Amino acid sequence: MDIIYLIAIKLREKLAFPLILLTILLVSCENSIEVINRITNIKESPAFSSNDIEVLYSDSARIKMKIVAKLVNKYNTPEKHYMEFPRGILVYQYDTAKRTTAMIRADYAINHENTKIWELRNNVEARNLIKNEQLNTEELYWDQTKGIIYSTKFTKMINTDGVFYGDGGFQSKEDLTNWKMVGVKGKVNLKDNDNENNDAQTNP
Repeated sequence: MDIIYLIAIKLREKLAFPLILLTILLVSCENSIEVINRITNIKESPAFSSNDIEVLYSDSARIKMKIVAKLVNKYNTPEKHYMEFPRGILVYQYDTAKRTTAMIRADYAINHENTKIWELRNNVEARNLIKNEQLNTEELYWDQTKGIIYSTKFTKMINTDGVFYGDGGFQSKEDLTNWKMVGVKGKVNLKDNDNENNDAQTNP
């Protein structure tokens, strides 16, 4: 019994240092992972966030645009430099008479401040309120420098002439004028001599 007891003590002594060292390493690894996670979270966290914002853009003391959003996150890291609107965005455009001429809304948006290009995603709707035209798509880009909006996704345009579908892309001015579609097809409203509307299929 004494021999077995001594062997057990010797084994514990031999295993003690490796176990202590392993414990230290595990604790160090755990601390390192925590530090890495904290650093990663800091890098991924926005520089600031704000709720229920309303931003007015003006030119020569004239209001040209208003942006309304429930939440905005601003990122200023080398990897990320943009403003994110994770809970959707609503944009109004005004003319010189202060009339609302166009509206764009989406469930998600990103503003790349360096390139002045907006990405709008999910349930995107753009409307020309003067001409009563409406565009629907799942992804839309807005180039503020060029003053255009465009998409490479499936789009639908509704206006007084009918309903048009484009499966190859869309482009127009930012107020939804001078628009064109790729692969367009749809229904055109025609008027006969009795001023009654008829539907005619079109597929250029």
